[in-house]
Amino acid sequence: MMCDNITIVDIGSGSMKASVFTCTQNSVAPLGGISRGFRLCSQMGANISDNKIRVTMGFFEEVLALAQEHHSTKIIAVATQAARKAANFSRLQQKILKKTGINLHVISGTKEAALAAKSARHLTELEKFISFDIGCGSVEIAEFDKVLQNTWSLPISMLDLAKVHDTEAAQEIIKNVLNTLPVHTGNMVGHELIGSGGTLKVANLLINGKTRNFITHDEVQGLFNILKDKTKEERIAYGVAKSRADILPFGLLIILQIMRHVGKDKVFLTSGSLRTSLALEYFRMI
Repeated sequence: MMCDNITIVDIGSGSMKASVFTCTQNSVAPLGGISRGFRLCSQMGANISDNKIRVTMGFFEEVLALAQEHHSTKIIAVATQAARKAANFSRLQQKILKKTGINLHVISGTKEAALAAKSARHLTELEKFISFDIGCGSVEIAEFDKVLQNTWSLPISMLDLAKVHDTEAAQEIIKNVLNTLPVHTGNMVGHELIGSGGTLKVANLLINGKTRNFITHDEVQGLFNILKDKTKEERIAYGVAKSRADILPFGLLIILQIMRHVGKDKVFLTSGSLRTSLALEYFRMI
């Protein structure tokens, strides 16, 4: 199969990432990438500061260099929850377009959820599952049963939960949001639970010391118990990246509450990301 290389840019609430992909016979393969642990907004709904606009502009200059290095003929750039909530996002869009020619556009939470589910189907070949993706600014969930059934984008922000400080109060916030969903323990018989996103990858590495394709409820609970009362510096010493040290326990709480809500004691991890999903979609593989 012959195809052009494509660069996918993901400007998330908690990081900025770009990857160049090429298509293979049955999937896509990354050729190179860059990642910056950078929060577009310090909290959901806040405007993007002038300094953060400058940093993001600098990242897009790196994206151009990455695309040129790997002979990429097209750049697709998307932004997620922080951009959806920031009133001045159009200012950043205009500056990036004027300086680099790249059109950064916002995708909806339901689009994120659908991409994650279709990618999970492609990567696992499972026919019946619940998929979820945890970002710093929102949580996307989808129900898949032979075809995509439903998608939800939930206003659960690790950035905002961290400002609550009280983990019990944060747990109630998460539980109350999940209780609005029609998916629950009673109607999830036969479904697997599949998760994606940096929070799950970090949890898996901290739990197992190496990559494994699943983590259990008890393992996540154990890691949460270890980290919840530690300071940010102590979490970094434990192995948590500096960019996640203040919010990871709240991400673990989200994982635990989702597992309890759908009655699953194991979550399988996919190697996919929003960038992978967009590349698969571009090459018409999902």
